[in-house]
Amino acid sequence: MKKGLLFTCFILMAYSSVAQLSDLHYLPPLKQESSPNYAIFDHKIYLTTPNTTSFVVDVYRGTSTTTYTSVTISKTSAGTFTLPTTTSSTENNISMMDNTNTGVVQSIGGLIFKSRNGEKFYVNYRGKSGSQATSVTSKGRAALGTAFKWGGMPNRGGSYALLSNSMGIMATEDNTIVNIFGYNPACTFRSGSNAAGITADAITITLNKGQSYVLESIPSTAGSPNVDGWIGTSVTSDKPIAMSVGQLHVQPVLNVTNQDCGADQIIPENTLGRDYVFVRGNGTDQSEFAIIVATQNGTKIYVNGSTTEIATINNGDYYIIPGSYYSTSSTTSSVPGGNMYVQTSKEAYAFQCLAGSTATQTVDLNFIAPVNCLLSNKVDNISNITDIAGLTMTGGITLIASTAINDADIVVNYGTNTVSLATLQAAKKSVSGTSDWKTYYLSGLSGDVAVSAPGPIAVGFILVNTNAGASGYFSGFETIPSINVNISGDGCLPGSTLVAT
Repeated sequence: MKKGLLFTCFILMAYSSVAQLSDLHYLPPLKQESSPNYAIFDHKIYLTTPNTTSFVVDVYRGTSTTTYTSVTISKTSAGTFTLPTTTSSTENNISMMDNTNTGVVQSIGGLIFKSRNGEKFYVNYRGKSGSQATSVTSKGRAALGTAFKWGGMPNRGGSYALLSNSMGIMATEDNTIVNIFGYNPACTFRSGSNAAGITADAITITLNKGQSYVLESIPSTAGSPNVDGWIGTSVTSDKPIAMSVGQLHVQPVLNVTNQDCGADQIIPENTLGRDYVFVRGNGTDQSEFAIIVATQNGTKIYVNGSTTEIATINNGDYYIIPGSYYSTSSTTSSVPGGNMYVQTSKEAYAFQCLAGSTATQTVDLNFIAPVNCLLSNKVDNISNITDIAGLTMTGGITLIASTAINDADIVVNYGTNTVSLATLQAAKKSVSGTSDWKTYYLSGLSGDVAVSAPGPIAVGFILVNTNAGASGYFSGFETIPSINVNISGDGCLPGSTLVAT
């Protein structure tokens, strides 16, 4: 009797249900140029949750095992607390490190947030000065990994003494070895009081749980390698770390002598995607663009469904997709809500420069999640959307939704109000190059904002107050699909079994 061979392959789509909405958050510190008239000096943390039953979040500073503070939150009662500042310094050595604690391992910076019984919540840092503002959305457990790329915008502005590029990492386990490499060898980084004290072509450090390390690269002159030579830097570790990136201050437009702040938390390379939808803010084309950072050689970039790549880049390289590729484009006027569809042939980081107004000093930085069919169906909620650490701003939200969702089934609540169906439909835009997604830009919102739908959505916000712009991206990082295949046998077919879980 002929013996048959059995080949079994279960293809299941697996995903994590954590990310921004998580029971655990690490928020590494960053660094800013601390001119008293320009530096961020008000720092505030916002905690929200969809849970109707209140619970306690304990917050720890650095390596300390004693609670820094505890906050009780529920769906109807968001939690906030203000980080300290002093009259002599805008750096609190918690969210922003001073010169002494930059370029060296230290134990006092960064925050760890834990709910006592596994309840899930959002963490959003917001900071401002008289003329600058920014926001960092923690990605929760999805932020933890062992391989990252430092990304952001080229820092081309003319106010060299005020510009700064930084990244901060924080360890989750003791004896974590971190390697930082792949930047332009001509780049320099701060070591204490010496702004160019680190000149090595690679950096290796060891961190214990809760310890952090911040690098700062200052583009002190026109044409300095520090303008963009750090973009694409590899950060790897043998145990999970969290990483944030910040440009405090930043001006991506060549020789312009005004600036704002941009910062966000990123996720590791192994959870990135290839399909991205960008929604522009209120800036002109020069301050509305996408930045793609490759993690693999031969990464092709396609825009708006074109079958011809706009560029091919290698591991650690970056490419800027101009604002003219948005569905709405202007070099002089605000045309908010335009969208752009970007596909990459290999997994890549996607960052967005956007602005609160046509003024180039209102830019901010968002780290963008890939779109996929497993996006969450709600964001519940963004706390007091127009408040940035005490500064009242104006603006609204960007919304990406599956085209399979009826407009009438998308609910956007703000304060005690609900966006009408007519307003929603008037804001709707199709996305060139894909029939799967549609986008909306909804302005004039205030209070707590919650969005829900019977299908996948992604939500961000964009705000402005005269010279200060701020933004945030609240969706997508919890549901990036992956297929993990286990092989029994010698791996040769037939004769082996593949099981995907």
